[in-house]
Parts: sequence; C-alpha cells; structure tokens
Amino acid sequence: MSGLKARIGKGGAWWIAMAFFLISVAPGLWLTSLPNILKEQDAEWVLPYAFAAGPLASLFSPLIFGSMADNRFSAQKLMGTLSLLGAGFLGLSFYSLYSGWGPWAYIAFQTMNALISAPMWALLSTVALANLDNPERAFPLYRIWGTIGWILAGLTVSFFALDSAPMSGMIASGVRVLLGLACFMMPETLPLGKRENNVAVRNWRRYFGLDALVLFNDRGLRVFLITSILFAIPLAAFYMYTPIHLKELGDTHPVASMTLGQVTEIVAMLVLSGLLAKWRLRWVLIIAIGFALVRYLLYALAGWSGSLTWIWLGIAMHGPCYTFYYVTGQILVNRRVEPEIRSQAQALLGTLTNGIGGLIGSAICGLYYAKTINMVNGWVFFWGGLAAAVLGCGVYFYTSYERPTHRKDAG
Repeated sequence: MSGLKARIGKGGAWWIAMAFFLISVAPGLWLTSLPNILKEQDAEWVLPYAFAAGPLASLFSPLIFGSMADNRFSAQKLMGTLSLLGAGFLGLSFYSLYSGWGPWAYIAFQTMNALISAPMWALLSTVALANLDNPERAFPLYRIWGTIGWILAGLTVSFFALDSAPMSGMIASGVRVLLGLACFMMPETLPLGKRENNVAVRNWRRYFGLDALVLFNDRGLRVFLITSILFAIPLAAFYMYTPIHLKELGDTHPVASMTLGQVTEIVAMLVLSGLLAKWRLRWVLIIAIGFALVRYLLYALAGWSGSLTWIWLGIAMHGPCYTFYYVTGQILVNRRVEPEIRSQAQALLGTLTNGIGGLIGSAICGLYYAKTINMVNGWVFFWGGLAAAVLGCGVYFYTSYERPTHRKDAG
C-alpha cells in the first residue's frame, strides 16, 4: 500500500485528474450539439431514439464490466481498453451523419459505442475512490477536472461554429483515444473480488455483476436507488431539449450557453467537500433535488416570457443539482458497500440512472414534448410538467429515506 501511495504522489493522482478531464471533453464536444445537428438535417424526429441508445446500452454492459473489474482485470486497464475500442464507433457515428448515411446509421454506431463505453464513468470513480487519500473530501476536487473539460469543450464548439456540425463528434473520437492512453497511466487498481484458495469465485451471478443487487437489502440505499431512477427521467429532457429551446429564443451559441451549468458545477464541487464534512448526505441530496425543481420552473418562466435570461439562470441551476446529487450518490454507495463489489456497486448506480432512468426518460420526455410543444405556451406546459415530476421525486425521497444507525455509514 505504501508503494501505491508513493506512485500516486509522484503522478498517479495527476493522471486521475487528466482522465476526468478527457472523459468529459469527449461528450462535451457532441452531446449538447446533437439536438441541433439532427434538426439541421431534418431528423429531429429521431432525437428520442438517439438519446435512448446510451441508456439502452447502459442496461447491460456496466454491470458486466464492473464485475470484470472486481474479479478479473485491473480497473484502469479495463477502462483504457474500452475507451480505445469505443473511439472508433464514436467517430463512425458522426462520420455517418457527415456523409449522409442517415440518422439510423448514426444510432447503430452510437449504440455500439455506448455498449463499450457505458461502464467507463463507474470504472473511473472506482479508481479514484480506491486510490485517493481521504477520498470523500478529495473526490469532488478531482472530479472538478471533468467539469472544466466539459466547459472548454462547449466553448470550443461554439467558438469554431460547430454547434450544428457533425465534425464535433469526430473530434471527440480523437479525444477518446487520448483518454484511453491516459487510463493506462493511472494507479494500479487490482480486483478485490471474493476468492477461495486464492482463486476468484466465478458463477453466473458474479459474471453478470448481480452481486451488487445486495444494495437493495439496505433500506436507505434502496430508497436512494429508486429515487435515482425517478430523478433521471425528467433529467433526460435537459440534454434533449434545452439546446432547441435556446435556439428558438434566439441564442446563436447554444452549446456555449449550456456550459453555464458546468461553471456553477465547479463552484458546487468546491463547496461539496465542505458540505460532506459537516452535513448528512441525505440533506445534500435533498438540496440537489431542490435545485432541479428551480431549474425547470425557471425554464417554464422562460417559455412564458420569451426571455433568454430565465433559461440561462435555469441552466446555472444544473451545476449544483448534478453535483450534489450524483457525486454525493457515488460517495454514498462507496461508503456503504464492501470493497469486493465496489466496481459493481458503482456500475449498478450507473445502470439504474443512465440505463433504466435514462431510457424511460428519453421515451417519456420525447412523447411529452410531442404532445405539448405545439400547444399555446407549449414550453410552459412542457417544463412545468417536468418540474412537477422532480417535486414528486423529492417528496418520495424525503418521506422514505432512513439514515443508518452506525455513524460511519451515516447518510
């Protein structure tokens, strides 16, 4: 352990920060551009399907690869391999749009990329939480480099007028190659899965990463995980329709405007370390849900008034909302599980939020958008309904969550 800490001190931690930076630059280059890229090609109708590709993939691969990291392979090497493999499919997906192959070709390639890449955030969180000194305080300070990466990516896209250009996704594939190489430089994070006679125990349950389902035996974690699914449903609309609303209100650089959420995310990351030292995790999560509620109420006000100011303020609420909920949630899960299933536990959280919640959210938000957008004050009804959904998540979590009795696990 002392040798490991020495390597971290000599540069391992720097590579963790670099990995957070690069893993966020890649989607920052294309994710918020995608709605307007598809709209530019008269393919806005396919947007819900395009955003469902990632969540659909997240239903399967994170748990399987998380199990591999717990039982067979070093987490950082597995992540690096996945990043390099996924880079090719990411590049092909946007090259297909650039070459006029049609949106369904994009979805096919992007689905392959998502299947390969979906576990990477969970694997990176595992590496960071396993190797950083005082991880609960240090993790947000390293995770902040991901926020910086997303901001720089968004500003770059708008600076070069790529807000509606498939080229942004092709550039992102090159960034993913750099990420893959950086992953191999991170600290060694060996599998710690259950062993008998120094041989890893293997069975179908462990192979598919289902050991992590033990999290549902803990009432507090069960309520948190269910809330995470529900919370991810209205969140899907943020990425799908905010860029479109911005452009309709006259914003000529919607991708740059979307980085407002990441600017406030930096502040939230810096604040979070202090909050986690003083407050119970439960209250940090409730505050996050409150920010999400205010965000969509401000969006509805933008729809009512036609003013960009309100939607910009709403985007600014996304930073603390995302940070206080998802980063705190990762720390909560890491605190409450045994080391031998840490990768699977983080993968389960990703599967429930990005997979189940994201898939349901893409479908429901797509249908809801189609039903409301052509109404009088359609944006008001659209965002207002999502605000009501967020409020329901908050009420459920507040009334159902029970913190554990042991101080070391207190949430």
